[in-house]
Amino acid sequence: MGTAGRLFSTNCSICHGADARGTAGFPNLRDDKWLYGGSGEAVKLSITNGRNGIMPAWLPAVGEQGVAELTEYLLSLQKSPANPQLAAAGEEKFKIFCVACHGADATGNQALGAPDLTDDSWLYGSKSAAISESISKGRQGVMPAHKDLLNESQIHLLTAYVLGLSARP
Repeated sequence: MGTAGRLFSTNCSICHGADARGTAGFPNLRDDKWLYGGSGEAVKLSITNGRNGIMPAWLPAVGEQGVAELTEYLLSLQKSPANPQLAAAGEEKFKIFCVACHGADATGNQALGAPDLTDDSWLYGSKSAAISESISKGRQGVMPAHKDLLNESQIHLLTAYVLGLSARP
């Protein structure tokens, strides 16, 4: 694991942090929240082939009022203070614009890398301004592929190391 730790420091810590807890836009690898799944196979695929997370910008489709309504709805899902009238209107917009990726229950879709919107793990922040910005402008998250940088044994070691950091059972 010493070798794997050095591989992590060299190849992963620049984005995920030396402690692997991430920062805004870069996932925490120590929790049990995994956009694409936390199995060994899923983690190895992420390291090998990278990931391209795409959230479209919804401002042109829903307008500023729609962004405000969706924001309030997502805040309500987190049990944060939210305007009930705006949240109700946002729920209706969610059913039209968001359900295909995030699911009817807003718990996400690991096949797409669409996050669970009902939990306390938000990649870009869970406050109103960050949520509104994500809805308005969209997000483009990229994890680079490492298949040309690391050999199969190194990827295997790094996968085991990352899984060992996780709070996942």
